[in-house]
Amino acid sequence: MVAPTHGLDQPANTPGAVIQRAGLNGWLRSQKRGSGLALRLAFYALIWLLLTRGDPGSWLWGLPAIAVAALFNPFEPSHRWRLSPAGLLRFSWLFLQLSVQGALDTAWRTLNPRQRLTPALVDYVWRLPPNGGRIFLANIINLMPGTLCVRITDDAMTMHTIGDSRLAVANVSRLESVIAGMLQQQVDADE
Repeated sequence: MVAPTHGLDQPANTPGAVIQRAGLNGWLRSQKRGSGLALRLAFYALIWLLLTRGDPGSWLWGLPAIAVAALFNPFEPSHRWRLSPAGLLRFSWLFLQLSVQGALDTAWRTLNPRQRLTPALVDYVWRLPPNGGRIFLANIINLMPGTLCVRITDDAMTMHTIGDSRLAVANVSRLESVIAGMLQQQVDADE
């Protein structure tokens, strides 16, 4: 199914279409008011703090990056997520678990000459509804060692893996289900 377009062949639910309909100034105003700007700033600052291990010198570059990322939000301003606190805890635990598992596997494959890197491109069919949850999932797998999202389409994302691609797909499927629970969304049943 093709999404309706608005000028320049932008799908109706993309940030580009939102900018075209409201104009750049209107779009920027909608990003600032009532669209979760403060929450995005806090969330991105927390991610930066974790990634840099609290290094005070990193904030020189981090603060502008956080401000730009929060201001130019890829999610439709009118769409509000309802976060489940229990789902957020489950997501945090699974993300930590998969990140450590991926880091250890990547290190082992790199340092052990008998363990081969087996790079592969895998198409992962979305089960999340077409909204910001898909972009969130694609960005999250980029933070996990051994996986990288290289392309996003309406039906699937293509990810690069360096280990067992079947295990990577299973892990992304688990992560997608947990993200759906955190965002209080339904996922399509596995085929």
